[in-house]
Amino acid sequence: MKKYIKYLFLIPLIPFVFIIYKFLKFWFKSTGGNDGWIAEEQPSEIWRKATVIFWRIFFTIYNGLRIVNIENRDKNLEKNCVYVANHESILDGFILACTVWHPLYIMVKKEAFEMPLKGYYLRKVCCFPVDRTRTDMVAIKTAIRHLSEGKFLGLFPEGTRNREGYVSPFKSGAIKLALKKKLPIHPIYIANSHNITPPNSIFPKPAKLTVIMLEPIDTKAELEAGKTEKDIEKMLYDRITEAGSKFMGYDVRAKS
Repeated sequence: MKKYIKYLFLIPLIPFVFIIYKFLKFWFKSTGGNDGWIAEEQPSEIWRKATVIFWRIFFTIYNGLRIVNIENRDKNLEKNCVYVANHESILDGFILACTVWHPLYIMVKKEAFEMPLKGYYLRKVCCFPVDRTRTDMVAIKTAIRHLSEGKFLGLFPEGTRNREGYVSPFKSGAIKLALKKKLPIHPIYIANSHNITPPNSIFPKPAKLTVIMLEPIDTKAELEAGKTEKDIEKMLYDRITEAGSKFMGYDVRAKS
């Protein structure tokens, strides 16, 4: 019995270990990030700036980030706008945010928020969830509210990543938000991000990263000139894929 006495000090640690276990289990469980108080968390400018600065330094040093035509970033910004980019990597949201620099609200698939810790963080850095399996009126209203408040919106209209480096056709209605408010659309081509996070990779690869900022589309002028939503959507897709094809040296349009 005496030999066990020296271990008695461990008894008070049991509640502490239990609390730590419950804490980790809550934050890292696979569901719960879209429920309760976590779903009500609001963006934080401190969190956003810290994230943008970190990734800008990381991409610049590790991936040799180069931004082409950065003068187009703030062109014709009498009011807010919608930035639209192709989607190849899970890191594209961070790439877009640290390229645009000013606060950017990005629509992200709902599944990315399921882990409470990740869901909390994404909300803090200006991301909001969208259910891609249906017409998500909550996400649409959230996006419209941000635009009505003069904020900038970031969209990936392909709807999901093309991990082979091509640009899939844009989802119908992806640019409705910009057209509804008659806001400028700023097309962006992100080159080579699929090689930064190839399948089964745990840590980003040191592939070279280039972001090409294209001339904005004045949706108000295009609509007044008689262009339809489909016309503007095609114009947007063509501008992004033409810039991508020219830079990459092959046709980046996904084959149907």
